[in-house]
Amino acid sequence: MHRPIIASLTALALLAGPTAAAGTGTPTSPSGAPTPTPIGDAIATAWLRMPESGHGCGDDLIFDYGVDGGMRTVFCRGLLVLSWKAVLAAAPSTPFLKGPHKGTTLDLQAARDFGRYDPAFVRWATRALVPAAKDGALRKRTQGVYDRQFQRLARVYFLVEKALSSSPPWVERERQRYLSLMDAKGGAWNELEITEPYHDTLGGEGANWGGHDPNHVRSATMWWLRRAHDGTRPIWSDGLQRLLQTYDGAWLAAQIDVRPVPLPDTSKAAQPVEYRDGP
Repeated sequence: MHRPIIASLTALALLAGPTAAAGTGTPTSPSGAPTPTPIGDAIATAWLRMPESGHGCGDDLIFDYGVDGGMRTVFCRGLLVLSWKAVLAAAPSTPFLKGPHKGTTLDLQAARDFGRYDPAFVRWATRALVPAAKDGALRKRTQGVYDRQFQRLARVYFLVEKALSSSPPWVERERQRYLSLMDAKGGAWNELEITEPYHDTLGGEGANWGGHDPNHVRSATMWWLRRAHDGTRPIWSDGLQRLLQTYDGAWLAAQIDVRPVPLPDTSKAAQPVEYRDGP
């Protein structure tokens, strides 16, 4: 099972909130709050009723870590209160330009592939799925849900993206290494062995991994490398900052002058041939 695949999909859960109908932007009422829409009402209800345990992924989720879980766990919990197909029906385009997922069906068992996002979908999602940015009442009602269920992951993904931004050459080198090894024909794909150094993106064991769950840090590093590959990293980054500005503004402002630690040295890991994405 390739755990990081679902990370890109569960960004939707991380950014969850009432949405507008596809192609219409986010209509507002005279007060400036988003005007309710069928999908918007459904997602608002799901956001407010987001469970802290249980999931709708069947065998695709090996263990339910509840609110301590990563992006896959968040997504799988969200399926209990919101239909994935309903979200896709409201979007202006399908999520992926390429990858193992077909139509509304997600292939969560793909070991050597991942979805390449359609930028149009990401632009829509990162705007439409954070309506509390313009709706103070909604923000107050969902602040507790964010604090308990999403804050930890949102902060980790922001900090990892900031760390990667400090060294574009490292990002390009790791994009090549990670994706080449995934794409290699023959042999076993040992994801943990290949990506183990990414636990240290925000600090090593001696520094308690910067105070973060190293498994979340590793998953976030892989997720951003995939977004660097499909070209949607800047769009997702803007959307994540929008989410943090809405729910976690004081913390976000405090990160401006914080310098990331040096990125992990992967020189002792396998160094494959240059990665080339097929047609």
